[in-house]
Amino acid sequence: SLYWREALTARALDGYYANRTFYALETLQTVDNPDQRIAEDVKAFTATSVSFFVSIFASVVDLAAFSTILFSIYPGLFVAIVAYAGVGTLATGYIGRSLVGLNYEQLQREADFRFALVRTRENAEPIAFYDPEARIEQAELWRRFRSVLDNTLDIVRTQRNLEFFTTGYRYIVQVLPALVI
Repeated sequence: SLYWREALTARALDGYYANRTFYALETLQTVDNPDQRIAEDVKAFTATSVSFFVSIFASVVDLAAFSTILFSIYPGLFVAIVAYAGVGTLATGYIGRSLVGLNYEQLQREADFRFALVRTRENAEPIAFYDPEARIEQAELWRRFRSVLDNTLDIVRTQRNLEFFTTGYRYIVQVLPALVI
């Protein structure tokens, strides 16, 4: 994933600096925190993608090996387990579908919070001159941080619900063979 990240970052930077795109993005403000997107999003995308691919590959190999053995021993149990896995996959996808959007939103809110902190540091003198207690800046930082916390809580709730389902689902598989046979 390191070489992929290097290539993807180079491509993103080439696009960012080509034709003064960095200036247009800052002026039009069509993309929030492009610096964070190049650094963090490329890193997260490559690491997650490689991990996902390795996991999928290992699962396909396991599936092929164990399916062949199980089908040769008891075809009815094989069909029941495939149906069980299908239902579980659909239910898990339904329960956890909002996590993608919530995690994307989390990255965005964290970046906004960091941006506000950097803005305070870069504008320390004017802030100290016009607002010695920095109340406006503090209020804005707390608003952005509260947004981070609220989204984190939504993620935790969704993950909790998903974990409740998957834990119960794992225990049902212990009873399934006895019901089929």
